[in-house]
Amino acid sequence: MEHLLLLHGAIGAKDQLQPLGELLADKYSIHTIDFVGHGGSAIPGEPFSIPLFATQVLNYLQENNIAKVNVFGYSMGGYVGMYLAKNNPEKISKCITLATKFYWDEIVSTKEVKKLDPAIIHQKIPAVAEQLKQRHAPRDWEMILKKTAEFLEGLGKNNALQL
Repeated sequence: MEHLLLLHGAIGAKDQLQPLGELLADKYSIHTIDFVGHGGSAIPGEPFSIPLFATQVLNYLQENNIAKVNVFGYSMGGYVGMYLAKNNPEKISKCITLATKFYWDEIVSTKEVKKLDPAIIHQKIPAVAEQLKQRHAPRDWEMILKKTAEFLEGLGKNNALQL
């Protein structure tokens, strides 16, 4: 049975992809991970980055003796999948993305960062604030948003998929 790794988006977690994994479990050996700093995992001292997340995936593949994997990535997870396909093609059989933004510059990143203000989320959509709090417990979801904003600003200055 082929392996399928499901990768979540920024400020997400692997639990969001569980229903998809259940639907595909009869066809694939399903794998999910929480990127560092997501889903309650430890927040790293270093900045969030595509290479950081890609290294985490490569380590997971090595630890689980998976030579080659299919990847489904949602949003940032798709970006990580494409980065892996570009830089480690021997590890990726197929890569499917959904809602992945590939074009990043400073204008795009500034627009996306504005959506990550915890005070505005608390005020305008408190249910989402509570959902983020629960999804990333026991970690501080506001810190995750801050690190994600810094990550997106970095993508605007240095798109990791540039040729």
